[in-house]
Amino acid sequence: MHKYIGYGQKILSDTTFDQFIPANFDEEPDLIIHHYVEDDIKDILKEQYQLSMRENDIFYRNQVGFFEAREGKEIFFEEYPDQDEAEAREFVMGNTMALLFFERNMNVIHGSAVRFNDKTIIISGDSGAGKSTTASKLIKEGGKLISDDQSIVFIKDDKALLLPGYPAQKLCEDASERNEFNVDDLIKVDNTKNKFAIPRMEEFYGEVSKLDAIYFLSKHNDGDDVIFKSIEGADKVNVMTMNLFLRPFFQTTVKLPPKDMLQCIRIASKVDMYRVSRKKECNTEEEIFKLISDSLH
Repeated sequence: MHKYIGYGQKILSDTTFDQFIPANFDEEPDLIIHHYVEDDIKDILKEQYQLSMRENDIFYRNQVGFFEAREGKEIFFEEYPDQDEAEAREFVMGNTMALLFFERNMNVIHGSAVRFNDKTIIISGDSGAGKSTTASKLIKEGGKLISDDQSIVFIKDDKALLLPGYPAQKLCEDASERNEFNVDDLIKVDNTKNKFAIPRMEEFYGEVSKLDAIYFLSKHNDGDDVIFKSIEGADKVNVMTMNLFLRPFFQTTVKLPPKDMLQCIRIASKVDMYRVSRKKECNTEEEIFKLISDSLH
């Protein structure tokens, strides 16, 4: 069995996960990962292609294999015979892990978290709006990566807190090369989007931290190169729920329970939020970085 630290959890797994931090612990793990899926789950999923659930057990299948998050404690996965296990592991670290924390009543926001100027922030927003570019720029300017692609937030002691992820960042080929990484030396983790795993051990912040702000990125056609606005009131909750990592699931079988909506409201009340819209086809990396940096002082 392999022992790791990831998502702030002590993980016991019967298969390898290179992005997690190897660990040595004797106590009970917080999370167990099994490289198989039980036959009764497979039988259910033969009738339900995307997703199904029973009590606190959520399972789904996709083009790669079968996946299950059970009781907020265990993950099961099994790739199809003609599929690569490495690709299945990416779905474990993505959707399946998000479902597991959903079972623990935590909110998973689609975006990367960075520690910058002694503040913890999330860079969220639309696909292609520059989330990875902005996070990479903040890291390049002295920030620390906390989590990539999905940021796990929960309320404790009347504070919005963020779990650390693992010390790796997914970047497309162009972004990898702009950050002076040779893609020939990297592990490809997403063939569809041509993304690679960038090691960030030296730039990783592995502590649970208070969440200070969320920036929602988008693109526009006309007007200023960058539009930067504070989000206020009920609009904060609307924007946050639109950027939940599991929103596609909420629109199908799984519905966002009232208690999770309540937690979204509580998180929104304790965190500053901003809209950052950049003009299409413009290089606005420096301007967006400065606006975010100035807002954290």
